[in-house]
Amino acid sequence: MKTDGRTAILMVSFGTTHPDALERCIAGTERSVEAHFPGYPVYRAFTSGMVIRRLKQRHGIAVDTVGEALERMKADGVRRVAVQPTLLLGGIEYERLLRVVQGCTGLCAATGKPLVAGQEDCEALASAIMAEHPLAQDEALLLMGHGTEHAANHVYHALQEAFDKKGYRGFIGTVEGEPSFIDAVARLTASASERARLLPLMFVAGEHAKNDMAGEQEGSFLTCVREAGISAHPVLRGLGESEAIRALYVRRVETALREVER
Repeated sequence: MKTDGRTAILMVSFGTTHPDALERCIAGTERSVEAHFPGYPVYRAFTSGMVIRRLKQRHGIAVDTVGEALERMKADGVRRVAVQPTLLLGGIEYERLLRVVQGCTGLCAATGKPLVAGQEDCEALASAIMAEHPLAQDEALLLMGHGTEHAANHVYHALQEAFDKKGYRGFIGTVEGEPSFIDAVARLTASASERARLLPLMFVAGEHAKNDMAGEQEGSFLTCVREAGISAHPVLRGLGESEAIRALYVRRVETALREVER
């Protein structure tokens, strides 16, 4: 793809208050996008105002909101923008993002789809995860998603169907939706696996991964698995650290760029 210098890319994440996760997951994915689209400036924005405030207060790291980033791009002479969220699904944060982008004047913008927008995406994600986490015969993978009250929560069930369809020993539980931790552990127990590898089904391995998944407190994913009599090993690795999953985002960006430049 060629650029005239007036088209740019805006990578939008929910955000994280953990600088280590920001570097590994968010910045790492942004660098992959920059490498694939030389000549296109890549900007950053977070959708969570709470995360933006805490990151600034605790670590002195400033990040734009989506609206601020769009205004910054206009001031820099950008006229066309491919907006790509790192969100897993098209829930509340994605709908808010669409409203902000649609309300922006002075820019021609196209917003890419979230990571999972259909059944093919579910199967591609399941295959990418399992390829990076080969399992022993007595081992299974437990994936912790966030969950949502939004109708898009069905994505977690569709992802579970994709794992099942492909014969993968991967079981999904969410912090705030369905399937729950209890549901995932029940499926793990039924699989007769003796060991479980715990992995965040989240772009960033931050607060939820370190506490809700890998924490030692009652009710964490780790504790639930151990109470079922199964050995558990947490892996604090967000989806944004995976080269295969970064490649899926790169394809999303390419589609958005083609749309905004046609």
